Amino acid sequence: MLRASTDESKDASPRHASELEAFATAVATGDEALRERRDDLLNAIGAERFVEAAAVTAAFHGYVRVADGTGIPVDEMVVATSGQLREEMGINSYAGSSNSRLEVAERPAAEFNPRLVD
Repeated sequence: MLRASTDESKDASPRHASELEAFATAVATGDEALRERRDDLLNAIGAERFVEAAAVTAAFHGYVRVADGTGIPVDEMVVATSGQLREEMGINSYAGSSNSRLEVAERPAAEFNPRLVD
């Protein structure tokens, strides 16, 4: 899925992507235009799908809040094997990144678990 989402030769956007993104962003940022974004999405996808989209948006927003609130760090193996991805996606600049030791040197996952060798 990640590969498909980063393959610029294909359009991997779901239908109504702009409305979904605007709604999710308004929820996550507390944007004053949330009511308008909600109405835009509801009109675009209908009530049943809107409830599903709102539930997913709320759940992901909640996961981030729980992780940030409890200070859950990223474990050493993930830090050591994901440097380029974290850099490309800007993850290291998130406020919650201060909970993790990001100075860990890049190493292959197999150093942590030999069963991960190709």
